[in-house]
Amino acid sequence: MATSFSAFLPSLTVTDGAILTLGTAWVVYLLSRAGGDTPLPPGPRPLPLVGNMLQIPQKDEWPIYEAWAKKYGPITYLTMLGTPMIVLNSLTAIRDLMDERPGIYSDRPLMAMKELCDLDWVLTYISGEGHRIRRTMVQRYFSGPASVKHRYHQQEESRVLVTNLLKRPDDLEDHIKQHTSSSILLGTYGYRVSSADDPIVHEMERSFKQAEQLNGPLAFLIERGPNLKNWSTFLSLSGFNKTLDQIKQVFTACRVDPFVRTKQKINDGTAAPCFVSTSLDDIASDASLSPGEVKQKEELIMDCASVMYAAATDSTTCTLRSFFALMSLNPQVMQRAQEEIDRVTEKERLPVFDDWERLPYIKAIILEVLRYNTVTPLGLPHAVAKDDIYNGMLIPKGSMICANLWIAFRDPEIFISPDTFMPERFLGDEGSRCREILNMAWGLGRRSCPGRQFAEAALFITISTVIACFNITPKPTTTGQLPKLTFHDGFIRRPKLFPISITPRSTKWAELIDRERLYHV
Repeated sequence: MATSFSAFLPSLTVTDGAILTLGTAWVVYLLSRAGGDTPLPPGPRPLPLVGNMLQIPQKDEWPIYEAWAKKYGPITYLTMLGTPMIVLNSLTAIRDLMDERPGIYSDRPLMAMKELCDLDWVLTYISGEGHRIRRTMVQRYFSGPASVKHRYHQQEESRVLVTNLLKRPDDLEDHIKQHTSSSILLGTYGYRVSSADDPIVHEMERSFKQAEQLNGPLAFLIERGPNLKNWSTFLSLSGFNKTLDQIKQVFTACRVDPFVRTKQKINDGTAAPCFVSTSLDDIASDASLSPGEVKQKEELIMDCASVMYAAATDSTTCTLRSFFALMSLNPQVMQRAQEEIDRVTEKERLPVFDDWERLPYIKAIILEVLRYNTVTPLGLPHAVAKDDIYNGMLIPKGSMICANLWIAFRDPEIFISPDTFMPERFLGDEGSRCREILNMAWGLGRRSCPGRQFAEAALFITISTVIACFNITPKPTTTGQLPKLTFHDGFIRRPKLFPISITPRSTKWAELIDRERLYHV
């Protein structure tokens, strides 16, 4: 998100610049609104018109945020074209506002683009009652006892992954893509992905690319300008109408097509149990529903199913990429984890879900991977629903508010040697505080991840199975040095390609993979 702000001006076209000029008066007005007796939180001095936008670097922005936190304290105030941005830099501030005052701090920004693209059905973007209804529906099937229903296919997919790694160890990126996509599509639509080139996966990835335009320069100006979303001339002259149509088409296809496919399989009697089939069965069994109510409920099912793929695959893919790289760079961690698994399985089988509580070090590795590479270092942005006062400071209505998880997860008073990959910090009674704080990785307040238990189970069975089967080592660079784990710039911290070697621990483990696999891929 910060990167999209900092990249704003360099990406402006002539048309964009003209529109920005037309909006100057409006921006000046916005900048003048933050008056009153209650002071705003401290922050770096803004520049005229653009605010602090140019002060946020396009890459490696985390040291800047950390420096601001040390200078200005637990809350930093910024402005972007007149729109306030609040960054929470302490665990206390994050919990006091995001968790303790969810009625004020649980909205989402980007409301104008949501309307223009007809995205009032996307769980991630909406607020209020629409969000509550859809969130409840997702929780009912992906959390609590219901999440256990997914474990059979999650275990199957872990076996498919290690089979693929045994056959083609150099195609790790494709294997991760297939694995994460298949796991969530099976749970949602009952659809198994057979390769990374699956057409449904490609269609979903198209929606990701289109979604990135929701944070582009013109989109940002529409959000903050003088009601530009209703200026048909602006939308036409800027060429943004075409972009809006493309976004609508791709999102509609991702919402409707997989749902229709699953519904057809239900009619054919070939549908696998999944979120869509189970939810539609519930509707069919309720004779009291009118045709209109049935249609409304089907729309809700369609909404929830379509957003699950985007919500799950990107974060899980980033986590697994980090896991493979970190294991190769920390052989002592890998060895200890393999010894723990060997004691439980006696080297005669692969891990299963019944082993979960007997593998505390595996659980600690997962937590440390989530901490070490915080996939969304500023969390997903929330919006402030109304003016609020915190510690004598005004938090203005409409502010974009972000929890700086990067700093929270690297607090040396809580996470000793925070730059060291050290799963031991989460073990035993001594690790209880670290474990409790890392819950924030799954979201805050009313925006916490409704599919958390589904995701945790997927990570456990995948990571434990990979560790049981393989040795993972880094491939030295051309100069003979070990490679470094680096990341792409952007709101989501995506690991760059990392050269590793994946080999079976022994011939016995290769035979065990071949014996236990359920599908030949």
